[in-house]
Amino acid sequence: MEERITTAHRSATAIVHSPEYQGKLRSFVTGQMVKNVDYGAVPGTEGKPTLFKSGAEKLCRFFGLAPDIKPVKEIEDFFRDEPLFYYRYRCELYWQRELIATCEGSCNSWEKKYRYREEKRSCPRCGNQTIRSGEREFYCWKKIGGCGARFPLTFEQIVSQKVGFVPNPEIFDQVNTIQKMAQKRALIGAVLIATGASEFFNQEGF
Repeated sequence: MEERITTAHRSATAIVHSPEYQGKLRSFVTGQMVKNVDYGAVPGTEGKPTLFKSGAEKLCRFFGLAPDIKPVKEIEDFFRDEPLFYYRYRCELYWQRELIATCEGSCNSWEKKYRYREEKRSCPRCGNQTIRSGEREFYCWKKIGGCGARFPLTFEQIVSQKVGFVPNPEIFDQVNTIQKMAQKRALIGAVLIATGASEFFNQEGF
């Protein structure tokens, strides 16, 4: 993700970062924001919890901040061997019509979570990806939705399956999600900058 910070209008910034507002921010975060709804743990991040979009929107309402999200750059290449969709947005946050902070966020279809999907072994009987291997046989694990069927370790319909990360054949279904993720990253980054909430939260990707 790409980020650019602009802080303007000292009068507005001073109000937002005043001790009075910071005290209210601390009370708001601890009393009004909901864990796993407004913020929470994200795999691959450590330390402080990650701020979610709903939490960023709550902080905007609390501080009276108005976001203006604009496209900066986009690439939509449907026809290459491996399609590429890239979006970058800029979020400008205003307080009483004064610019407080600016942050850019990007997302693209070559990020691992969009570019690939994990293929697991499917059960020849029920079709679910619930096959596990034991010392002597494959089994379709009931605890995760399988049917309980068992197969020899040499069973061709199982051993011939591709497993692991493979190119996502349905990337076109993810285009809107990728676009919205870029917007969300820009918004959350700008909110953390404007409110000083980095004391409490991380942003995904940092």
